[in-house]
Amino acid sequence: MGKNYKKSVGTYIRTLYSKGFSSLMMSFYNTNLSFCFARYTGDNNAGLSQYDKKNLVTTTINYEGASLLHLLTMSILNDMNSEKEIKAMVSCNNAALIFEYIPDQNNQMGAYLTIDKNQQSITFRFPTHTYQIKTDGQMVTKVIQSGLGVFVRTIEGYLAGVGADRHWNKLPDIFGESQDENQQSFYPTGNNGGYQQRSNNSGYQHGNNTGYQQSNHNSYPRH
Repeated sequence: MGKNYKKSVGTYIRTLYSKGFSSLMMSFYNTNLSFCFARYTGDNNAGLSQYDKKNLVTTTINYEGASLLHLLTMSILNDMNSEKEIKAMVSCNNAALIFEYIPDQNNQMGAYLTIDKNQQSITFRFPTHTYQIKTDGQMVTKVIQSGLGVFVRTIEGYLAGVGADRHWNKLPDIFGESQDENQQSFYPTGNNGGYQQRSNNSGYQHGNNTGYQQSNHNSYPRH
């Protein structure tokens, strides 16, 4: 990409929670998608789950890594009755993200995302919910991968640039005018899986932020 970034900028998207495992914060980070894991440490006196925010483990993935996670997730959501196991690794910023779809101790299929970095490993299990459907005159309990549904929508937002307009608008100030000749490789779009040069209005629609919030980049851990 040419010259190195002088500063970094992050924009918070959302946080997912997995009791007994970890929390998973997702953000825009420069032109990448950031994953920040905090290990579950137990419940407080009010019964609320607590997470170790002092020892976060963080990495980022690029457009291709996000596309891989999107394809894997969609393959599960499109066939939730499948019991085919999946395991894939995404190499990223001095770390590895391991995506798995495997049975648990109760033989129930579950989706997991594990970060392995600096001899630390934290696993996030995507939450599920049960619902009942009447089949052949009987009510049958089914499991839906609700956590994966939120996860894939978040990744789709990153790939397509939905809600990212304010984040992209901050990047020119960070990179400076010296980066102008390289900008066409900085801004991903969801139109053709490639990249296009950023226009004045970012090429994205305002007012369709789907829960994205702007955040001061100083509050983000170093990647």
